[in-house]
Amino acid sequence: MKLCWLISTAGGGGGASVALSCCRQAAAAGHDPTLLVMGPTDDWLEEYAHDFPVETLQLAEGERNVMPRRLVDWLAAHPQDVLFHNDVMPAHPAIPYLPDDLRFVYVVHDTAEMYWHKAVEHEPCLDAIVAVSRVIAENVQDELERPERLHVAHNGTLFPGDVPLDQERHDDLVFLGGGKHIKGAYDVLDLWRALAERRFQGRLQWFGSLDDELIARIEALPRTDQINLRGYTSRSEIFETAARSKAILMLSRVEAFGMATVEGMGMGCLPVAWDIETGTTEIATEGETGFFAPLGDTDALAEQVLTALDRHDELCEHVIDHTRSHFSEEAMWERYANVIGTIMDQPVASRPHTGEMPPDWTPPTRYFQLLPESVRAPIREFVGRSPWLGYFLRDVRGY
Repeated sequence: MKLCWLISTAGGGGGASVALSCCRQAAAAGHDPTLLVMGPTDDWLEEYAHDFPVETLQLAEGERNVMPRRLVDWLAAHPQDVLFHNDVMPAHPAIPYLPDDLRFVYVVHDTAEMYWHKAVEHEPCLDAIVAVSRVIAENVQDELERPERLHVAHNGTLFPGDVPLDQERHDDLVFLGGGKHIKGAYDVLDLWRALAERRFQGRLQWFGSLDDELIARIEALPRTDQINLRGYTSRSEIFETAARSKAILMLSRVEAFGMATVEGMGMGCLPVAWDIETGTTEIATEGETGFFAPLGDTDALAEQVLTALDRHDELCEHVIDHTRSHFSEEAMWERYANVIGTIMDQPVASRPHTGEMPPDWTPPTRYFQLLPESVRAPIREFVGRSPWLGYFLRDVRGY
């Protein structure tokens, strides 16, 4: 079948890598997949896309209003059997205008209402809704008239080759959140102080971009010689570092799935996370494949880090095997193949405006963005520093 995965950008984020893996596995299964990007493409996509085309609609930031028409025109020139829509907001007005022989699947990657309310609005025009975690599905299902068309398909990823179990590892911690408040950057500062009080001897491998203010805060911490600021780097370097470390810190206030968790676990890192309702709790099980602490309890978090390090050798092989069997791209493709089989056995959803030209997309009003940056910045920092407040406000993101 002709299967198309539509994504917004070709950046190296989770959505793009998931769609890329789906296309790669669809091609391996004998289908004819296409990865369709709304904006410019990127070399890293081409590196992994050997058996299928990567197409782009070449829409720059200021041209996204014409996305609905551009998508309808592209589908007319390149008919598809199934289109998977992945967080491409400018495509929303096109949904009732799509071809009447196309199966359309709306994939939801986030718990915030901003990212799934259009799926509810356009439900009669959809053949299926896919949530990448149960926590997302629980947010959406009560809003649907036909919840039986909602499916959960956990993400998967392409792992490097086998991890040698006898490879030397250090008592190192990996953090991939950069300077993002919502990923727990400020929590890491507090955690490091708690670990320093416990005379922690390992290193912190801190990946991602950091601003000058946060760097200054890091430099003021104790034992800074044990903190390696790795910056924004390649996926392969992250995997290599994880293969020589013992724990990965997942301190997000919200994590719809937790791709970083999966990637770290697949390399033998034990996740240490806040015990909150996120996709991470669907990936790791307390005391077996992960360790959790009450939200905001830094001392408990530090103790869980030390417990994870102590139990690493005992759990490492099981964590690798479990993760690679359940969250590989092959396992993810099986889940998507089941969705495809289901929707192909049912009538195509009704689309009242097939054959007509859709209206332009109008960006939604983002009320927080109406405030001047001088006001937004301290609000973001205040919310970001509080695990409880960040978690409480997690699903108003986007507004």
